[in-house]
Amino acid sequence: MEPLRAGRKGPYFFLSYAHVPPDEADDSDPDLWVRKLFRDLCGHIMHMTDVPPGGSGFMDRSMRTGQIWTTELADSLAGCRVFVPLYSPRYFRSSWCGKEWTVFGRRTARYVTEGRGGTPSAVVPALWAPVEDRQLPESVREVQYTHPELGDRYRDFGLYGLMKVSAYRRHYERAVLELARRIITVGQRVVVEPGQRTPLDTVPDAFAPVRARRTLRITVAANSLRRLPEGRSPDYYGHSALDWNPFHPESPRPLAALAAEIAERLDYRPDLQPFDTWHHEADGSTAAGPEVMLLDRWVLRDPEQRTRLGKFDVSHRPATGLMVPWNGDDPDSGDAQHTLAADAEATLPRKMTQGRQACRPAVGGIPDHESFGALLPHVVQWAAAQHLKNTPAQPPPGRGTPRFRLSISGDQDSQPPVHRPYTEEEDRDEQP
Repeated sequence: MEPLRAGRKGPYFFLSYAHVPPDEADDSDPDLWVRKLFRDLCGHIMHMTDVPPGGSGFMDRSMRTGQIWTTELADSLAGCRVFVPLYSPRYFRSSWCGKEWTVFGRRTARYVTEGRGGTPSAVVPALWAPVEDRQLPESVREVQYTHPELGDRYRDFGLYGLMKVSAYRRHYERAVLELARRIITVGQRVVVEPGQRTPLDTVPDAFAPVRARRTLRITVAANSLRRLPEGRSPDYYGHSALDWNPFHPESPRPLAALAAEIAERLDYRPDLQPFDTWHHEADGSTAAGPEVMLLDRWVLRDPEQRTRLGKFDVSHRPATGLMVPWNGDDPDSGDAQHTLAADAEATLPRKMTQGRQACRPAVGGIPDHESFGALLPHVVQWAAAQHLKNTPAQPPPGRGTPRFRLSISGDQDSQPPVHRPYTEEEDRDEQP
């Protein structure tokens, strides 16, 4: 078996897990228990190998709402020895986790000892919460995840359940020790060639076929390089409205990509649309789901776009939440701020009102990407509630249960009422 070399790049294992959305009523860390598991695994691996300090494992600590994926995450995923997915029902609904699985799965694996049968794999699943077989995507059903050596309590409750019940402490300690031993064994028996640093938003989601999630449309009304107003700096724009980055250079990614990432964390499937593709004639009804519009006030300097935004404002879209970023450090912002804010009020009075209902600071000029990340979940929650409120209930397809009518026959004083269903002819006769 190949010993672990201290100079090897990348952590011994990469912990892939689904972040739990924060609860507005509770400011505690929702992933606290995952962090404890990670520390316990790293401690065991440090004691049982010669890894250097900090080389045991990687856990994504930065992926909080409003923050971007990190280079450290990409490098760790490209260089780790073992991939440890933390199974839970939420895990397989996370496209982020599905993309991490895809990136690791693209790396070439081989056994250290030649002649071993089977396909080499350095994926060591851990059960965080019980998962039914039907919840597993096709792409992972052949991967063994209920290891007998981890104990029956582990299989029945998962690591989270063992951690939360004090009577099961010894079962938790046994399961984590055995899991660490398995990670080490796989890391010694299987060599996974280093991969390339891969932005996760460019790869497919390994779990996509089994997910039926809500869609969140994210419409971006912004300028592009080909249609900038006179005197406007091009530093914040790209070839499409979806490339708009109002918080450049502090934020390295376009606002639409950041919004899509946050939507994923909120368990939505983001549908990114530049406002350029919206046409009033083709929009005759309420959107198919909740929607968030990201407005670049500078786009109001374009008469054509301003006219189209006015038509969008009066269209029947009650589930659209408006967000208006405004970077005060933008050199062009000082003289234009009040004029463009007034233009937004005049062009989009209904959407501005809805935006204040959703979250007043969201339309007042969001100053930075951290504030944007903190406000977006509130706007999405409001838009989702409005969508449910304004969407008519759809009856299931097919013919409903036959109605019954009361019939009296024979001696009315002695015969009980007889119930019989309507005939199809009677049912048609009563239609208006």
